[in-house]
Formats: sequence, structure tokens, C-alpha cells
Amino acid sequence: PAPVPAGGQARVPRYGTVHAATALCFVPHVVSSERLFMEMADAMAADGWQDVGYEYVCIDDCWMAPTRDACGRLQPDPQRFPGGIRKLADYVHSKGLKLGIYSDVGNRTCAGFPGSYNHYELDAQTFASWGVDLLKFDGCNSDTLELLAEGYRNMSLALNRTGRSIVYSCEWPFYLRPVQQPNYTEIKQYCNHWRNFFDVSDSWSSIKSILDWTAIHQDSIVKIAGPGGWNDPDMAMIGNFGLSQEQAVTQMAMWAIMAAPLFMSNDLRDISAEAKGLLQNKEVIAINQDPLGKQGYRITKDDNFELWERPLSGRAHAVAVLNRQEIGGPRNFTFSLAFLGNGLACNPMCSIQQLLPASRDWGLHNWVSSLSVEVNPTGTMLLKV
Repeated sequence: PAPVPAGGQARVPRYGTVHAATALCFVPHVVSSERLFMEMADAMAADGWQDVGYEYVCIDDCWMAPTRDACGRLQPDPQRFPGGIRKLADYVHSKGLKLGIYSDVGNRTCAGFPGSYNHYELDAQTFASWGVDLLKFDGCNSDTLELLAEGYRNMSLALNRTGRSIVYSCEWPFYLRPVQQPNYTEIKQYCNHWRNFFDVSDSWSSIKSILDWTAIHQDSIVKIAGPGGWNDPDMAMIGNFGLSQEQAVTQMAMWAIMAAPLFMSNDLRDISAEAKGLLQNKEVIAINQDPLGKQGYRITKDDNFELWERPLSGRAHAVAVLNRQEIGGPRNFTFSLAFLGNGLACNPMCSIQQLLPASRDWGLHNWVSSLSVEVNPTGTMLLKV
């Protein structure tokens, strides 16, 4: 797989094994340690995750010691990471995987640890010397929007100057939006993917809010997404506790429609067969990672149903039918195939394959046909047309 630069215009069309960095992320709480991340790397290599494209093991906030060392460099918490980040990176790399790490554009991280302000060059060189492959760069504790923007630009350039391919994950537009409309052309010039909205949580209300925000703002964010730069709706909660199976299907289907980076936040040592099967569904991952690289969008909303589509390579389309009703039983939704692809998806004929919640062949249809589907409350049917 070809690497990608940390910032600047992407010099290759895609990065890593798959275009939207499939990964596993953890916030290292007090009981966590380098052993946790090693065990996750073991699970990714042994349990089929790596085979379907998950390749990054990512550390989130709280990994640092409370102060920099005598030379001004960031240092890991000595109790949580006694072997240091380089040792952990070497172990992750020995499994054929990559390591991600976290820092912040401001004086302090969101949890109060040392930020990268005034240390962008030093921190980039430190991460590169440790063998880091991805940097999640948060936006807390930056005094002004000018310093925020300057910091995101400077870290991008500093990462590139290391000569190491480091994926650059930004939260730049999220911190801009309360005050001004983000310049996504500029953001894509410096970042490989970027957060627009609040942190996801392990709840259906959180997933709904992300989908609602994305649909409301799709006119400004969909057009910028593509190889080299992606809108990031945040991590997949599948495999935890807050989502029903139907809601987990909805998140997987809609993250595929939105061309979202596939970052899992879960424990691979204790994951159900249903969650594992969903997260490892190769056909859905192929939708998510489609090489055309176009983000999907909502095309209609009617009677608590939403119809979304995503253009794919080979003149195909991914179509999601989301049932937003939360009570009662399954409901039917009928739509004209002429809605899809500006009338071209099924002109003159198309084949339709259901991918979620289960695989089913719907056969051949023509452009004047209608399709009637049954969807469970809070569930989604994902189709490939």
C-alpha cells in the first residue's frame, strides 16, 4: 500500500491498505498500559481484523506524562508505558500494523496534558522518531482562531518535514464552526481527515445527532470529501453496550455511505460474534472504501424514513434506507428507482444486492421500477445498485 503525506496536497490517491484508515482507538485510562495496546494488536492480527483492512492501533488522550522532559520533549506516562512509545510502535509494526497517537494544537490537551503549541516541529520529530504512523490532533486550549489555524498548518508542515508518512487527523473545522464557516479547501490541503461535530458516544441519540448534522450540512461538506481528505463523523461504537443490533447495523451502513474513516472504539478481547461479523463485513467495507471516493448524501426524508445514496466506481450506487421510527414493528418503504443517481442508476437496467442487515439478491430491475423494502425500527437496509 502506498503511504500518504501527513499534510499538504496528497501525493498519492489513497493511504494505507484502505482509503479511510480503518483502525482501533483507545483512551488510556489509569488502569490501561502498553499491555492493553499490545493485546489489541495481537487480536487484530489473529482474529481477522487485519485481513479486512483494519491496520491502525491508536492511542487517544492521557498517554503523556504531566510534564515534558528536560529537553522539552513529550514523554509517555512512565507507569502506563514503561517501555516507551518506540517499544510499543515496534511491537505493533511487528504484527504488520501501524500505531496512532494523540496531541493537541493548544497549550494543553483536552484532558489537561501538555499540548503542542510552540513545539510543533519538536513534537513532529519526536513522533517520527518513535515510529508513529498517525497523529490525531485535537483543538482544545488554543487562545484564538488565528492560533488554531496556524497550529494546524504548522503541524502539517512539520510532519511532512520529518520524511515519515504520518496520517494527519484534524479537528480544525469543529472548533471553527461556532464562530465561522470552515474553509474546507484549505483544511483538505493540510489534513487527511477532519472532525466536524461533537464526540460520538455509545448511544442511539449520539448516532442520530451525527446523521442529522451531516444531512443538514451535506451541501457544504460532501463535495470536499475524496481521496486524500475525508469528513470524519467519529468512531464506530459497534461492539459496546449502548446500541441495539439494528442500531449497530445503522451505524455501519451509514458510515459506509458517508465514506467515513472506520475507527472502532471497542474491546476486541470481548466482542460478540454479531458485532465482529458486522465490523468485518467485506462487502460493506468495500462500499466504505470504494476507490471513486465520493461521499454519500441524503436524497429524501419522508414519514420517518430516510433515503441516502453514494455514487460508487463502475457506475454503481450504494443506497441506504433508514427507518427513524423508534416504536412498533417493521415498516415498509417504497421508492422509485428513478430517484437514484439522478435517474441514471437503473437506466435502462440494474441489479440490486442487499448487503445489510443480511445478504439477499433482489435481481434485475429497470429505471421505471419501484422497490419496496421492510426495515425494522432504528434499522437500515443497505443496498448496492
